[in-house]
Amino acid sequence: MSESEKKGFLDRIMSEADSSAHPFLEKIQEHIRTIVLVVGTVLLVAVVYSSYTFWEDRKVTRANNELENILSQDSSSARLSMLQEFSNHAPKRLHGAILLEKARIHMNMENFASAAADFKQLGQIDPDMHPVAVLGQAKAHELSGDHQQALEILKNSSLPGDFQHQYLSLLSFNAEQSGDYAAALDAYQKLMEHSQDMDTGFIEFKIEQLQQKIQS
Repeated sequence: MSESEKKGFLDRIMSEADSSAHPFLEKIQEHIRTIVLVVGTVLLVAVVYSSYTFWEDRKVTRANNELENILSQDSSSARLSMLQEFSNHAPKRLHGAILLEKARIHMNMENFASAAADFKQLGQIDPDMHPVAVLGQAKAHELSGDHQQALEILKNSSLPGDFQHQYLSLLSFNAEQSGDYAAALDAYQKLMEHSQDMDTGFIEFKIEQLQQKIQS
């Protein structure tokens, strides 16, 4: 094909093309620099994010190793001191585990006020741990003899079905110890419904006992 024939063929193709495509192609040419810059920026962000994720993963791995070393210590007071220091620089995703371990140590050491504070903070930073935080906080107050505070925490909390047995057990006991017999009776009656496959003799006894107290 001669050069003139090639040119004629190209002219024919161009004339048959949709004229609306030309303005679009012109716009592409006008903004090609901007497009290149945007694409370059996106790629740069992707590289930075990948690097950040890599270093974050390495940071968490090192932190996990440090936490395992702390938990291997025999002395409770040593673990507690090391956990407190570790929490100052540990990744946020480990703060829940740190608080849970601190609460466990405080409970074992019968430092119930500190345990209650740990459980409360756990519930504030990790919504998924809310049920455990509520039950732990209430139990800590119960063991310290502050049944009224335990009852208030339980009454102001709503827990999913999987935790209802533990919740109602704590609620019934602390309500009775606080003198709120109506709340205790209601909790024991609900506990009966959640204990069909268990020996309910004690629950039946408490229901009858509380009914008599309320009627007297």
